[in-house]
Amino acid sequence: MLYLIVTGGPLPDEASHVITEASELVSGTVIIGCDGGCDFLASHGIVPDMAVGDMDSISQDGLGFLELNNVFTERYPAEKDWTDTEIALGKAEDDDDIILVAPVTGRIDHVIANLQLVLNFRVSGRKIKITDGITSCYPLYGEDDVTVELDPVKGPVAVSLIPWDFSSPVKGVSTKGLYYPLEDHDLAAGSTFSFSNCPLSGAKRFTVSIKSGLMLVVVTEAK
Repeated sequence: MLYLIVTGGPLPDEASHVITEASELVSGTVIIGCDGGCDFLASHGIVPDMAVGDMDSISQDGLGFLELNNVFTERYPAEKDWTDTEIALGKAEDDDDIILVAPVTGRIDHVIANLQLVLNFRVSGRKIKITDGITSCYPLYGEDDVTVELDPVKGPVAVSLIPWDFSSPVKGVSTKGLYYPLEDHDLAAGSTFSFSNCPLSGAKRFTVSIKSGLMLVVVTEAK
């Protein structure tokens, strides 16, 4: 099953395309709106299966949209140990795929927190990515790989490989379909060596694999 978890914050319109296209491709997709994320869903006419959070940032129009569509809502106190996003992520089972639709620009503390959540979920063996419809981040951990399809992407693309653990390098990094290839390379956190790569001309996809370590594969518009 696929869980689409939509957070609050400044999401571009492209995020709505991620939600609708994924919902159409995967039957039984579950959409969860996190507090203010329900405003984004309401503005694009997307009815979530559930809403969660302390509801301190959702608008009255958003609340009305949930009520009008009889959306099941789990309310939590504002003073709690987990963010609304983490609560929503906990709704997915271990073998479910998760797409976290969340801002990757704006409040840097929220962005870093969400990236850490995604990395932590991958460390625990979960299948997850984070995207705002323009930038997508794929976590890799241990012996791992990801293939990124480029067909839906319009315009030039930048690809950056970002090691995340300063205590241990990412070992055995190999790529296929990128302009600057890597073959069994080691990458250390704190270096920009593996930033701003790009797919080969005409490539429809590219693959990144690692033998060990913790890393984010970031794919975004090249501007």
